Amino acid sequence: MKATKAMKATTVMKAMKAKRLNVRNKLGKFSKRDYGKTVKIGGKTYDFVMVEAAKIGTKGQGDGRISRADARLICKAARPSGDGRSTYDAVEKATMAYIRKTYKFTPAGDKAVRSFIARQAGKQAARVKAMKAMKAMK
Repeated sequence: MKATKAMKATTVMKAMKAKRLNVRNKLGKFSKRDYGKTVKIGGKTYDFVMVEAAKIGTKGQGDGRISRADARLICKAARPSGDGRSTYDAVEKATMAYIRKTYKFTPAGDKAVRSFIARQAGKQAARVKAMKAMKAMK
């Protein structure tokens, strides 16, 4: 049985695995992600999980830029829950500035992160405004 060129081409290509945000403890074992954990870099405090997501995004095949798929990891690290329980505070804002300054993004990855943060900031502002209005009524 002879293999055709098309069959050879499909067997050569490997399916790329999606990058995952795995955190390891000091012994190297997987542990639960602590979204409140911080790390000091150059004397400044940054969000540990966001920095790790950026490192994971630049690893592997490619040119070391953060793509749209990798940007989703950073977005998930910045706002872990879909509802309003996780906020975007000063530490996360500083971490995002550090990631933008240190790592390169593809145009699609940059647009994905910027639109995600803008959308979540708008939702957070609406929630804060609603809470202030409720407190004023009391």
